[in-house]
Amino acid sequence: MSRAVFLRATATVALAAMVTAAGLGQGQGQTAAPTASRGQVKDKAKAKTLVDLNTATLTELEELPSVGPAVAKKIVSGRPYKAIDDLTKAGISDRTLGAIRDLVQVGPGSTAKAAVKRAAPGAMKKAPAKVNLNKAPLADLEALPGIGPAHAKAIIEGRPYGAVDELSRIKGLGAARIDEIRGLVSVEDPATPKTKAAPGRMARRAPAVEKAVEKAAPGRKIDLNTATKEELDTLPGIGPVKAQAIIEKRPFKTIEDIMKVPGIKEGEFAKIKHLINVK
Repeated sequence: MSRAVFLRATATVALAAMVTAAGLGQGQGQTAAPTASRGQVKDKAKAKTLVDLNTATLTELEELPSVGPAVAKKIVSGRPYKAIDDLTKAGISDRTLGAIRDLVQVGPGSTAKAAVKRAAPGAMKKAPAKVNLNKAPLADLEALPGIGPAHAKAIIEGRPYGAVDELSRIKGLGAARIDEIRGLVSVEDPATPKTKAAPGRMARRAPAVEKAVEKAAPGRKIDLNTATKEELDTLPGIGPVKAQAIIEKRPFKTIEDIMKVPGIKEGEFAKIKHLINVK
């Protein structure tokens, strides 16, 4: 009888141990499940994060498919971007563009925010460099508002410029568009300011310049057939190159003949016709 009681007690203890083990296993499974779920959510969120073309670092760009160090540098150099397709202007191939299109974005206002964030304390006070009409490459001219590839090419072909208003001789560039970019462009060479000229050189040129100014004074007209290069240079829109071209085209029978000189068309003629004559 005591043996039966012992066996029954042993069976009861074994059953209780099995129930406890099962409960612990179920509890551990329930605890692990949320952990796995959080990891999946994190990976899913990471996959949806798009790389901003205007603010991403080189390292972030290099993580994109088909984008190595060289391509990443091209993307950074071509900033800012208004659309993803603008990557082609930075030299990015159509194949690479197709591989990363769904992984990148151009965030609204991201360029301006990034520039303010990265700018040094004194950088915001410094005015941006102006585009030199006589030296700027095609890409810099195309970046100006209202200036596309065709106008940029025409600007280069029409060099040199003595004043911003000389852009009016380019077809399609009216006064309104010129006024829009006036504050963004220049015709001077900042590397060679006039103040750096040698005193002796300035002294030698002074008489000729004074004579030219005197000839160009109101009420006096410059003779196209006898004027010096310096005198012709003082006419609006006529720089040293065109002044020399005028001299080489002499003699002129009428003032309208000046439009036969390369680079001088109706627009330039209209500005100087009241200042010139032919004797």
